Amino acid sequence: MNNVEDLLNQIEDILEEGKQSLMGGGKVKVDAEAIRSIISDIRMSFPEEVIQARKIAAERKVILAQASDAAELKVKQADIQARKMIEESEITKNAQLHANEIINDAKAQAVEIIEKAKANSNEITENAQKWANDLRASASTFVETIMGETDEILSTSIEEFSKSLNKVRIASQQLKSVTVKKAAGNE
Repeated sequence: MNNVEDLLNQIEDILEEGKQSLMGGGKVKVDAEAIRSIISDIRMSFPEEVIQARKIAAERKVILAQASDAAELKVKQADIQARKMIEESEITKNAQLHANEIINDAKAQAVEIIEKAKANSNEITENAQKWANDLRASASTFVETIMGETDEILSTSIEEFSKSLNKVRIASQQLKSVTVKKAAGNE
C-alpha cells in the first residue's frame, strides 16, 4: 500500500502530464479514472494512522506502568533503608523521623514521576492525534480541490462541445436552406 505522500505525488504527475485545453485558462484534460483510483488508495491508507495512534496509546500505557513500577521500587527501597536505619540506630526516634522523611520524599518523587509520565504520554497522544487530523484534513482538501478542478474542466468541455454541436446544427440547417433554394431556382 502506497503512503499518502506518494499517492498525492501521483495525482500531481497526472495533472502535469494532462493535455492543455484548447481554450487555455490553465485548464488541463486529465484521466479522471486514474485520479479516482489514487483517491481510493489514499482512503485505504488512512487506517495506518489509526494503527499508529493505537501504538502510541499502548506506548503510553507502558510508560505509565514503568513509571508506576519505578515509583513502587523507590518507595520499597526507602522503606527498606528506613527499617535498616531503625534497627541499626541506638536513637530509634531520630531514625524513625529520618525514615519517615525518606519515605515521604520517595512518595513525592513517585508522584512526580507518574505525573511527568502522564504529561509526556498525553503530549505524545495529542501530537499523534493532531498529526492524523492534519493529514486527513490536508488529504481531504487536496482531493476536494482536485475533484472541483476536474468537475470544472469537465463542465467547460461539455459546454464547449454543446456550443460546437449547435454551430454544426446551424451550419447544417443553412446548408439545407441553400440546397433547397438552389433546387427551387433550377426548376
